[in-house]
Amino acid sequence: MNTPQRDFVPSFQLYGEPASATLPDLIHFETLKDRSQLHDWQIKPHRHYGLCQIMRFETPNVRIDLDGRSIRTRTATLLFLPPKAVHGFRFMPDVIGTVTTIPAELLGAQSPGTEPVLLEGGSDGFDRLIWLLNEMAREFHNHHPYRDRVIRSLAELALNWVERARLGAAAERSIDVTKQNSDKRLARFTALIEENFARNWSTADYADAIGISKAQLTRDCRAVMGSSPLQLIHARIVKEANRKLAYTPWPVSQVSEALGFTDMGYFSRFYRKCTGTTPTQYRARIKALMMKRN
Repeated sequence: MNTPQRDFVPSFQLYGEPASATLPDLIHFETLKDRSQLHDWQIKPHRHYGLCQIMRFETPNVRIDLDGRSIRTRTATLLFLPPKAVHGFRFMPDVIGTVTTIPAELLGAQSPGTEPVLLEGGSDGFDRLIWLLNEMAREFHNHHPYRDRVIRSLAELALNWVERARLGAAAERSIDVTKQNSDKRLARFTALIEENFARNWSTADYADAIGISKAQLTRDCRAVMGSSPLQLIHARIVKEANRKLAYTPWPVSQVSEALGFTDMGYFSRFYRKCTGTTPTQYRARIKALMMKRN
């Protein structure tokens, strides 16, 4: 019989206080120094079951232990912690920052999310969240009419901004990965053109060699290079044709054959369609230019 594995990660309401304790107010707001200096500037990994927190680090070099990975902040940073996320910190004694603790039940139907969100200064939504945290702190310390309503509304709004920032960061990561994959495919395509432009390969042949569909190759080329795969293949053939017409004494028929054309007439029509001139006219123009220079 299997014995259930014990969870060794401690759970607190506020760090160092028993999990059965309740928050003294609608939300809880304190500076990082208030609590961390009581624990020699180290908050060991723990979790909160019914609370989410927004940590504001105004000074850098905070070590964050977050669900088994370690992160060190480099600049002003915001960290959203949903309920049950395992987290710990190592602060410097000069740390400046705050932690805002919000009961998940305060948000009602508004889900606090299940993944931590880390935002650095300058990222989308960062300044708005700072403003919201400042407003929550102001309401927390003052006791104006409708205080609880305002705090609840600000907390919900802050959570919406956190979720928007999370979705934005996920979209950016997706774009980055997509671009990296596209760049790799295009690098491979370019290399294959160099190897095979004289072998009369079709776009489908190149796509098969890369391991993608013809449609995907077309999307990549149009998105990054503004041309179709066939236009890029043809441009490389024309470039090689120009070199041979300019720098070799070969007749047009031999140039045509070297580039994989079995019919010189077809090569001439292809060349004219791509350049607006015939191979013979291009060679004559280049010869005239060379004579002028000499």
